[in-house]
Amino acid sequence: MLCQACGALNTSERELCRRCGTKLMIVSGAHDAEFEASDEFFIQAQEELEENILERLTGLEDSVRRLSKAVAATARNLGQLEHNLTVAHAGVQSLGGLLESQGIVTRSEVVDGWELIAGQELLSRDLSRRFRSYGDRILSQAAHSGLASEEFRRKLRALELALVGPETGAVRDLLTDLVRMAPNSDELWSFIGEAAFQTGELETARIAFLKVLELRGPHYEAFVYLGAAASDLGRWTEAEAALQRAHELAPESFLPHFTLGALNVLRGRHEAAVRHLERGLTLDDSAAQGWYLLGYSRLELGHGGRAIDALERAVELSPDFEDALYHLGVAYLRRGWSRKALASFEQVLSLDPQRLQYQETVRLLSGQPPEDLPSPAKRLVEAAESALDDGHPERALDLFNDALRSAPDEPILRAAAALLASISGHPREAIAHAHALLRRRPQASPYGAAAVVALLESLRQAGRPLAARRLARALYEREPDDPFAQAMVAYELAIVESEIGSDLLAARDLARESLEIAPKELRHYPLAALGAIALKRGRYREASQYFEQAARSGSRPKMQRRLALAGLGPEGRPAAAIDVSADAAAPGAGLDHELLGHLRHLAGLRIDLARSQRPLRSGTHR
Repeated sequence: MLCQACGALNTSERELCRRCGTKLMIVSGAHDAEFEASDEFFIQAQEELEENILERLTGLEDSVRRLSKAVAATARNLGQLEHNLTVAHAGVQSLGGLLESQGIVTRSEVVDGWELIAGQELLSRDLSRRFRSYGDRILSQAAHSGLASEEFRRKLRALELALVGPETGAVRDLLTDLVRMAPNSDELWSFIGEAAFQTGELETARIAFLKVLELRGPHYEAFVYLGAAASDLGRWTEAEAALQRAHELAPESFLPHFTLGALNVLRGRHEAAVRHLERGLTLDDSAAQGWYLLGYSRLELGHGGRAIDALERAVELSPDFEDALYHLGVAYLRRGWSRKALASFEQVLSLDPQRLQYQETVRLLSGQPPEDLPSPAKRLVEAAESALDDGHPERALDLFNDALRSAPDEPILRAAAALLASISGHPREAIAHAHALLRRRPQASPYGAAAVVALLESLRQAGRPLAARRLARALYEREPDDPFAQAMVAYELAIVESEIGSDLLAARDLARESLEIAPKELRHYPLAALGAIALKRGRYREASQYFEQAARSGSRPKMQRRLALAGLGPEGRPAAAIDVSADAAAPGAGLDHELLGHLRHLAGLRIDLARSQRPLRSGTHR
């Protein structure tokens, strides 16, 4: 008996090969009683088998050699690609430095523009790939309906070419023409919906997927897309109904549970979110975003230990997941584990050192634990927080003023009162609180920036731009000991100079300076200021680029900004479109609101830290 692995000759009684130990396989066949196998027969059969094995090994060696050459060639190509990218990056950095030294643009503007164009290119390539999977189906459906005219085919080919180009207007026009020619093509509507969803045109995506469902009937992917688009638009009931239908169509799929969980998180319904997310994660436990949302909801429900478990799992799956790391730090902090909290916050700060939220959190935990507010002030602040949540800033301002009488040396209360007075239209009160803060010259904190914003925003809103400019210049020329406050001074001074209109170039330079040093959360304000200044200078293409960058980094409603951007064509638009664009991304609109939101978040962290009442360097801390 010959071994099928090594070819060794074995007796018929053996079960394992005497040479290699492989289990022997008996191949049955027709038995010839007259045939008697001789030793020469077995030797010849063994030689033939060995030749066959040798031939196969030779073929495998050739395949391995070719694969090795292909891997080596790929490695060389990757090395060359890395070299080219390094050279290109160095060139862009050098160009940015040169342009900055000549006062043409700043390095941040070069990098932002580079990232914007790169994002557009990647999006175009993705849409082009998507269309390749749709194109034949769209044409086949049109031909079956008798609508595949020569003009339809020509526009379909033109669309394929336009998708790889930078002009989104041409793509939009071609899609409009194609829909007009084949209004009942569900494949065409589906592509329109996916493309709109990718580009952030959520209302268009919503309408397209509603049309898909009308033409196709119940369809899983269409319901998921519709639910996601409606959710981002704030259409909660419609979003929930669509996602529930997707869940009914595919009850064992992870995605409907995940999207329903995310929707409930957005709506603040954390118990329902936990149910959906836990069910989804039993189907697919490799989704870091799902674990993060589950941990966040558990944290909001006060389930600290279970929140930590979920957030640690999210970080394990995605070590660079900033939101998961940050909320893991918050969960640690609420358990009183200050050392572990600080380690998480420092890790997330290293990932994004320009984030104000991360900077202030690390600063707060690195110092001495703050003392809790006196009981009367604490009760008043809690009432003020409730008033703000209910949309009553005037009532909240009165409560903060009362709290200040109980704790007059608390800068966070003074800063909140200054910003609230600015928001509520009480310039005298805002100015008084701001001056009280600035006299103390608070350093390494957001309080100086809050004072600057409250002071200058109040003066501008009160119709006193010259006084605002005088004070802003005095603050700007002081010794810069607080980069955050300096960024806000440069921004406010840029706005004032732009409004007065006496020196638009100086306003542009100030806005650029603010852009360079402003925290990441607030960079859309100097970007929007640069857009408004470009509009006043008649530089419409430049304004469009700045507004688009502001829209990408800002926190105001995205659809409002998107509609504004759509009104600005590459060569400029009529005055009405410019007014809409400037209004949608108006500099100064909401800066005091955003800073107040940051102070409220910081106050919450202070409360969590004060509750633990343990020094950070104590050995009892985890």
